[in-house]
Amino acid sequence: MKNSPNTFSILIPDGETTLLSNVVHSLSLIKGVKIYVLSSHKKKYFKYSIDNSCFKHSRFIEKFIHYKNTTTQDWINRIDDTVETYNIDLILPIFDVSTKRILEHLSLLRNTSKLCALSDLNDFETAIRKDLLFLFLKSKNLPCPDGIIVDSAFNIETADINFPIVAKPTYGFNGGMGVKLLKNKEELREYISTSKSEDPILLQKFIKGFDVTCNVFCDNGDIKAYTMQKAAMVKNVKVTPQFEFNFFHDEALLELMMNLMKGLNWSGVANIDFRFDEVDNTYKIIEINPRFWLNTEASALAGVNFPYLYCLSALNKDIEFKPVKEGVFLHLKALVKHLQRNPFLIFKINYLFNNTPFRFIIKDPLVVWCKFVWRSNNIISSKILKRKPS
Repeated sequence: MKNSPNTFSILIPDGETTLLSNVVHSLSLIKGVKIYVLSSHKKKYFKYSIDNSCFKHSRFIEKFIHYKNTTTQDWINRIDDTVETYNIDLILPIFDVSTKRILEHLSLLRNTSKLCALSDLNDFETAIRKDLLFLFLKSKNLPCPDGIIVDSAFNIETADINFPIVAKPTYGFNGGMGVKLLKNKEELREYISTSKSEDPILLQKFIKGFDVTCNVFCDNGDIKAYTMQKAAMVKNVKVTPQFEFNFFHDEALLELMMNLMKGLNWSGVANIDFRFDEVDNTYKIIEINPRFWLNTEASALAGVNFPYLYCLSALNKDIEFKPVKEGVFLHLKALVKHLQRNPFLIFKINYLFNNTPFRFIIKDPLVVWCKFVWRSNNIISSKILKRKPS
C-alpha cells in the first residue's frame, strides 16, 4: 500500500477506548495523516480499560484533547467544535458504544458530512445485539449454531436443550466476558440466576471445531477489504483476544462474509467471529463486533490498513486492496513467551518490525513508559487496598 501524497486530518471522538492505540498505530504507518483525539476522563478503572491520557505524549497524535465526560449533547457539541476549530476533514469513531451513540443522536451533529460512512441504526443494532443477530441469521438462512433466546417467556423445565451449550449475554459485553460453556441444567440455572445483565441471554449449541476471525471494511454491503485470521493456540471455549495468529485465505469463508455483509447492507468496519464446524466442514457465524479490533495494526503491517482505507473511501479516493493469504502476528504477550523460549529472536529486527507491535514501541517510547508507570501504580494501589482491614 502506497503512502498518500495528500495530507488530511481525522478526529477520533472516542479516544478513551483501549482500541485507540491499535487505530493510531495503523494510521502512523501513513505519511500525511494528522490525528486528533477527543477522550473523556474515567472516574474509575475496570477490566480492559486504561488511562489513555498517556497518548497526549504520543508523537503520532497531532493533538490530544482530554475532557470530563458529560451529556451526549455536550459530547456532540465538543466533536463539532473540535472539527471546526482545527478544520478537521473526517470524524472516525472507533468503538461500538460511541458509534451507536452517534447514530442515535445523528440529528445533533452539525458536521455529518465529515462523518465516515456508517450503517444505519437498525442494521447496527442487529449486528451489535447477539439475539437480534441470531434471529437475522435464521431469517436469511445464514449458517449459525442452533440456539434459544432466554427471555421472560423461557421455561428451563420445558425447554428442549441438548448439552453442552454456550451461554452468552446478548448485549453490553466485549472480549468474551460472560461467555461460558454449560454442561447441564444445574449449570444453566446458576448462570441465569447470577447473570448481571437485564438483557436476554443467548444459548447456542456448542460447535466442535475451532475459531476464526475476519475483519472487513464495507460500503453499502460490498466488501472493499478484508483479512482472515486463525488463532495459533486456543485453550478453551471462552472467546479471548488473539495474541498469536496466522493470516489465511478461504474462498468459502469469503463467500459467507459477502452474503452476511450484503444482508446487513453494512457500511464501515466490523470484526466477525466464526467457528469452523468439524462435523459438517462448514463455517458458522458466531457474532459481529461493529468496531475496530485488537491487533488492527496487524492487518496494516500485512498490507491492509483498515483505518486508512476507511478514511480514503470517506474522502472519495480510490483504494488499493490485495488479499493477505499468509503471515503471522505476535501480540506483546505472545512475543514475550517466544522470547522466553528463544531469546535470540530479539535480534531478528525485520521480523519484529513486521510481525509484532515492536516498531510502535520503538517509535513512540513516551507512551509506553507512561503506560508502564500507570500500570505499576494501579498494581501497587490494588495491593494496598487489599491489605486494608474492612
